[in-house]
Amino acid sequence: MRHLTLNQVLELYRRVMEQSGGAVGIHNLGALESALAQPRMTFGDAELYTTAIEKASALCFSLIKNHPFVDGNKRTGHAVMETFL
Repeated sequence: MRHLTLNQVLELYRRVMEQSGGAVGIHNLGALESALAQPRMTFGDAELYTTAIEKASALCFSLIKNHPFVDGNKRTGHAVMETFL
């Protein structure tokens, strides 16, 4: 399974905002990095999210909840989830 990189997510964000409009910018880079790490989270030696769908859902939820962008967090979260899958 290939996880998305920070640069890939930023490119998706740029495309989403270019197509849909809104205020562009990163509100909190740490929140974005945290969201990107969510699908890889473990407890002990066990993965918290074992399937691709669980990982994609966790990534989307984290992007929306962490609100790393000035605008377009939900749109980007869904685009990232679709790309991940």
